[in-house]
Amino acid sequence: MKNIKYIQIIKGFIALIITVALLYTGQALWRSYAIDLPLDKTLNEIDGVEEVSWDAGSSFNDAVIINIKLRNIDNLQKTYKEIKEKFDLTLNGKKYSLEIADDRSQELEQAYYDIHYYVQKSIIDGDFPSLEAEVREKAEMIGAEAKVYVDEQNIYLQFTKKDNSLFAVIGRHFDRTGGNL
Repeated sequence: MKNIKYIQIIKGFIALIITVALLYTGQALWRSYAIDLPLDKTLNEIDGVEEVSWDAGSSFNDAVIINIKLRNIDNLQKTYKEIKEKFDLTLNGKKYSLEIADDRSQELEQAYYDIHYYVQKSIIDGDFPSLEAEVREKAEMIGAEAKVYVDEQNIYLQFTKKDNSLFAVIGRHFDRTGGNL
C-alpha cells in the first residue's frame, strides 16, 4: 500500500517536470517565432539600421530593451518613427525601451553637451527656432553638419562630421514637480 503511494508521488513529480519543460519550450518557441524573427525581418527593411540587439527580460511582463545602432542617415526623425512603428506593430502593446547607438566622436559629444542647455530651455519655452540656430552655429564651429527635427513628442538632433555621427532623441514631455507659487 505504501509502495503504491510512493509510485503515485513519483508519477506526479515526473508529470510536473514534463509540464514545466513543455511550458518553457513553448515560451522559447513563441518568443523566437512571435518576436525575434518578425523583429529581424522588419528591422532589416529599414534603411540606416546597422545593428540591432534586444533583451526581452526574464519574465513575460518585463519590458523589452532594444539597442539599435544607426549608420549615416538623412533624417533621424523619419528613421526613428519608422523603427518605433515597426516595434509597435511587432510587439503588440508589449512595453519596450528603445536606445539609439551611434559612432560619435569626442568632438561631436562635446558639441552636444554645449547645446544641451538650449535643448532643455526650448522644451520649456517652445523656442525651437533659436535652438536650431544654436545647434547650427555650434556645428559650423567644429566643421560638422547638424539637423534638428521637432515633433509633438521629441526633439531629434543629428550631428555628422566625416565618418562620425551623433544621434539624440530627447523627449519633450516631462513631469513638472514643485511647489505652488
